[in-house]
Amino acid sequence: MGWSHLDLRAQNRCVRWHDSRTLPPGVQTLGRMKQLSWLNTSLVWLCLACQTPESPLGVHITVLTSEVLPMADTVFITGSSEELGGWNGRGIALARDASDAHSWSLDFQPKDSAFAYKITLGDWAHEAKLQEGMAFRDLGGWATMDTTLHVLSFGPAERVNDGQVSGFLHVVDAPVDPAGIIPSRKMWVWTPYDLKHTELAGPVDLLLMSDGQNCIDPATSTFGVDWAVDEAILALMQEGRIRPTLVVALQCATEGGDRRRLEYGPGELGEAFTDYLVHTVLAQAMENPILSEESHVYFAGSSMGGVLAFRLLTEYPGVFDGALAFSPAVFVETGNGLVVDAIGPWRENGRPAPSGYLYMDNGGIGLEAQLQPGMDLLLKELGQTDYSVDHLKWVRDKKADHSEVAWRQRFPEAFAWLAGKGAWAP
Repeated sequence: MGWSHLDLRAQNRCVRWHDSRTLPPGVQTLGRMKQLSWLNTSLVWLCLACQTPESPLGVHITVLTSEVLPMADTVFITGSSEELGGWNGRGIALARDASDAHSWSLDFQPKDSAFAYKITLGDWAHEAKLQEGMAFRDLGGWATMDTTLHVLSFGPAERVNDGQVSGFLHVVDAPVDPAGIIPSRKMWVWTPYDLKHTELAGPVDLLLMSDGQNCIDPATSTFGVDWAVDEAILALMQEGRIRPTLVVALQCATEGGDRRRLEYGPGELGEAFTDYLVHTVLAQAMENPILSEESHVYFAGSSMGGVLAFRLLTEYPGVFDGALAFSPAVFVETGNGLVVDAIGPWRENGRPAPSGYLYMDNGGIGLEAQLQPGMDLLLKELGQTDYSVDHLKWVRDKKADHSEVAWRQRFPEAFAWLAGKGAWAP
């Protein structure tokens, strides 16, 4: 696993925690959870057991299986670091317990303070399936972790869709770029109610989002889990913490290569994309009659989409009331000679303070650890501008990885904070 095409997601082979999301009364559910299907080669009893947060001797991992594995089999841990094989499927072997053939264990001192990992039988055709059904999900590890894993089975993982669509969703073609630079793509337009039969009292806000395929519908998401933006907004509305909110989420570039990174980041193509986003996509969205001059306009994105959020607030003053930048890749050296740098161009432009409220966060596992030095630099330089401390919220979740699961968990409180700022507060 590497930084292929620099979507900053390459190492996150597994992404979904299943969670229960309570929907407000009367909310229409358009989809339902699909069950995980596995091709098993041996049955293994599983449950992800409790983790004690600290181990004084480095990392200690115990793996328990429901049936005794053949003597020819060996359990391995593989992961994001070089010592774990760099996702080669093999990594470091665990030792079989002489007194309990169901138990395998390993103690080691990791070189990295945080890492992502999985359990296999030595190749990707024999991944460990966890009881919770979390296929395609990396586990997060840290330098003093002591954990026990119970495994259901080993076999090739198959996709699982985690979640559903709540509220009312329409997938449409995005407006054509008048400049002819940004190719046509899909756009997810979501409303909390059927607006044809519902009259909303008071202002309605607008949330514009990048990577629309991952925001609302798990069936269209890259790894089968969405941000659950729909459920989060419905719950926050029911609690009276936000106003009714319309979501317009634009699909990322589908051409492959570096296109997504170049559109979201600074540069010639990035400038063309923000011009299209503001003057075409946002302008069309604001023509919706339920929006008015009283409506607040927000933006949210993750990874390179978080860079886009920062760019919009600093390059288009007065357009957005605020933005959410989840795990923004503002400065990172990828290890293959490519450097992603959004701070340098911002600095060269005179370090303009963001126009509006800005929420930024980051995790600490895998890619998140590599993004943190850039975040530290940006926070330091923001502190040297005239940007108001009250306008900025910074959150660090050191045990979170770079995935929709993590952003799903942080989105509700992040958006509640943003929507509570300004002239209107719940």
